[in-house]
Order: sequence, then C-alpha cells, then structure tokens
Amino acid sequence: MTQGGADQPVARARIARQAAFRIGVTAETRAAAYLVGRGYAIAARRFKSKVGEVDIVARRDAELIFVEVKAIDLVTVKAELVASNAHVGSSVPCYCAYW
Repeated sequence: MTQGGADQPVARARIARQAAFRIGVTAETRAAAYLVGRGYAIAARRFKSKVGEVDIVARRDAELIFVEVKAIDLVTVKAELVASNAHVGSSVPCYCAYW
C-alpha cells in the first residue's frame, strides 16, 4: 500500500459529493429558468426554515409556490411543487408558515 493509499477513498467520495452538488445546482438553475419563462419571479433560492430547506420559492401575481428540485442526472430534472395547503399527515413540510 502506498503512503497516500488510505486517502484515495476519501478523495473519491469528496469528488462524488462535489459532482452531485454541481448537478443539483444546475438542476435548480434550470428549474428556476423554466419558472421565469412561465411568468414567475424567483423570490428565493435555498430558503431555510425550521422545517427544512426548499430549493425555490417563486411568485406570480398572488400565487406563491415552493419547489423542491430532484436531479437524477443533468438530463432528468424533476420538480415537486409543495402545496401551500399541506394535507394533514403529509410528509411534505409546510414552508409557507415560515415564509
């Protein structure tokens, strides 16, 4: 085993995390551009509250939406709109109470 051999798995894991972060940021940017193209104004990115973090908060007229973006890869981007009226027992946090 070489002197730096023990650090290789750690370095690979760090590189994988950085790549995943870049893919996520790119997906969030694409989702924000999509919303802007549909007439929404981006009110916040990576909004943090007591219940967690949501990727995008967007507004169009009186409508306010919360969007969680999931990127499988750079081609597949899935955005979930978090309803402002979260159902009782829902696993989706209600960010609107903290906005």
